[in-house]
Amino acid sequence: MADVMVAVSGHGPEAAARRLSALTPVVEDDERDELVLQHPAFRHIEEDEVFLTETKTAEAETSTQKGADNQTDVDDVDCGESRDENGLNSDSEHYDEVYSDSNSESSDCESKEEDYETDLEFDEERWLYPERFDLDLTGKAKYIKTCEDMGISPTTYFIKHIQDRELKMKFHGLGPLRMKALSVPLQTNTNIEVLNLAGNAIDEPGAVCLTKVLRENFFITELVLAENKLGTEGGRAICEMLINNRNLYKVDLTANEIGDGAVPMICEVLYNNKLLKVLLLGNNQFEDEGARQLKAAISDNTTLEVLDLSWNNFKCKGANFLAEAVQENIGLKSFNMAMAGLGQDGAEALARALRENRTLLELDASLNRINVEGAISVARGVKENDTIKVLKLGSNPFDSKGAMVILEAVDMNDSSELQLLDFSNIMVKAGFARLAARLTEERGIRIVSEGVIPEVGRTNSARHNAFRSDPVGVFKAAAETASLDLGELMVPFMDEEYTVDIREFKTAINGAGLGLTVDQVNLVALRLSTDGRVQCRLLFDIPEREGGGSEGSREETLSSGRSEASGSAAGSRKSARSAR
Repeated sequence: MADVMVAVSGHGPEAAARRLSALTPVVEDDERDELVLQHPAFRHIEEDEVFLTETKTAEAETSTQKGADNQTDVDDVDCGESRDENGLNSDSEHYDEVYSDSNSESSDCESKEEDYETDLEFDEERWLYPERFDLDLTGKAKYIKTCEDMGISPTTYFIKHIQDRELKMKFHGLGPLRMKALSVPLQTNTNIEVLNLAGNAIDEPGAVCLTKVLRENFFITELVLAENKLGTEGGRAICEMLINNRNLYKVDLTANEIGDGAVPMICEVLYNNKLLKVLLLGNNQFEDEGARQLKAAISDNTTLEVLDLSWNNFKCKGANFLAEAVQENIGLKSFNMAMAGLGQDGAEALARALRENRTLLELDASLNRINVEGAISVARGVKENDTIKVLKLGSNPFDSKGAMVILEAVDMNDSSELQLLDFSNIMVKAGFARLAARLTEERGIRIVSEGVIPEVGRTNSARHNAFRSDPVGVFKAAAETASLDLGELMVPFMDEEYTVDIREFKTAINGAGLGLTVDQVNLVALRLSTDGRVQCRLLFDIPEREGGGSEGSREETLSSGRSEASGSAAGSRKSARSAR
């Protein structure tokens, strides 16, 4: 609205006293009415341009009354006519008050200045913190620009999957340079939560780039760097970042050639990081000294749930430290110490851990050189444990006897919670198989083994000696009893020299249903073979002759050989009956 200026002449107090405010119309009988109405402040205002609410009128009346009492001057602003030092305007009239719409232009100027300061403050924020105003949340544009600046081609797979929740880039051959380029968009990416960069030859500089990413990015919760080349220094860099990290709960550093030099940093992670739940450090180069340092950190940690230290360079002493750490820990639910070199002494420490630990649900102690005495110790721990659900003891040298002792301990423990008992690569006996079947049926326990050792039936020593003395004759007698034509059986496999590959011979005989054991078939094959081929001439008593015959002549020879072989077989049966 245009500024409204009202000027009241100061030629006497009567005129001022006869009006209530500066906005009240001038009294009609005042002789100076026309003078006032002709004032320049009124000449440019149309009737419909002046609109005052009741509130504004009341405020104006109050202001005017104060102006009449105090005769205060209004500051010089660029809002109309100017005054001289005596307070007179260009018409030599005194100003009582100067009014403008919205409480004068000075307030407009002040509000504009405030707006201007706000604009400066916003620009300053944008300049200081550009990432807050970055709309490229995936970092795709940054990645392409970075690759152009570095002179490398962008990885198409990364661009395609940059918005996925789980980014799997296993064995993409990134290397140090591409890893550096990849780090730029990952700093601001808000989509990726699981970052899998396994098998990409990421070395120490690449690990440093990743630490910068993980300090800036608060959305990545799982990091998989297995089968890279971080080394000890790269492992230290990752662990240094993990000490105060508050968003990663799973880190996989399997097979990265990390040695004992990184163990102090790993211990700091276990002491200080309360969010990390899964730490996989298998197949690295930790030794007994590293195990000694880890013992205290593992014992004190109460938040880590899964720890893998399998396939490192621990020996019996280091394995003992790990077993003692498990004994004192109250947070771990899964611990993998396969190929740790426990031995008998370590097995005793492991038994103590099984007796006292009440939080561990899964334990892998495979390939740990546990002998029968060690298995007996482990059995004592299993007998008293009522929490563990998965126990893996495969590939240990305690054989079927040790496996049976442990299984009997499970049978005697009525409160056992075992769901899987793994004896992979261990042969067991029939008694073990029967007990395992009963436990599976009654408790639902899954029991894994390499197989059942076949039990050799009780045989008469004379009968056994008869087979040993003439295995070929007994073999022929078994074929005749089964009405099996050996010549017809062997023809598809024989060459012109009447020889058969020893493996084909065993396969054919084992499938013929002669009732012979595998050992007996092997003995016959060895007795008849030369240089890995079974000589069927000896089997059918075919005499040696120069040159090879045709297929028809070979059939005729086999027929005549079979008649001779039948007589020999009859003699073998007679000797076998006399032996019985």
